[in-house]
Amino acid sequence: MTPTGHPPLAARRRRDVLLLLVGAPAFITALGIASLELWRLSSPDSRAFSSPAAASLAEAIARDDVNRAYDFIRGGEDPNAPLLVEHPALTGGRKVRVAPLIWAVATDADRSLQMLLGFGARVDAKTIRQARCLAEQLGHTRLVRSLEKHGENLANDEPCPRPGESGVTPFEALARAD
Repeated sequence: MTPTGHPPLAARRRRDVLLLLVGAPAFITALGIASLELWRLSSPDSRAFSSPAAASLAEAIARDDVNRAYDFIRGGEDPNAPLLVEHPALTGGRKVRVAPLIWAVATDADRSLQMLLGFGARVDAKTIRQARCLAEQLGHTRLVRSLEKHGENLANDEPCPRPGESGVTPFEALARAD
């Protein structure tokens, strides 16, 4: 300490340099994060903030990316052709083939389901019943109502089967039945 009660000049400089070395990166990081968030708020649809486009109809349906799913159908994909899908919970990590309508129900993709129903997905009594039963078993009540409304003129009064105790998910059982 100097006679005036202040630390010596060299000690103050070391302290100031240390504060600068610690504080500057924190300040610059905070400024960068704030700038990034302001950019995200002003341009939420920017490519920098969105996930990559779905590479297949199955992926588009699973993400409920109705615009991309419609692009695939408009590009020539058959809305009734079975899709090869894989999901850790729904298929147990195995690849199975299933109708797009059933995949939309399994992944709780309401908007994709509506698009498929409106643009050519097969809506016979068996398919509607399978989709409705799967939606009930998975607890997707919104989809159950949509399917019942869409298939109200089809004879599908048969009750849904109870989930088996075979260790197979409802989706896997349905995929095996086809």
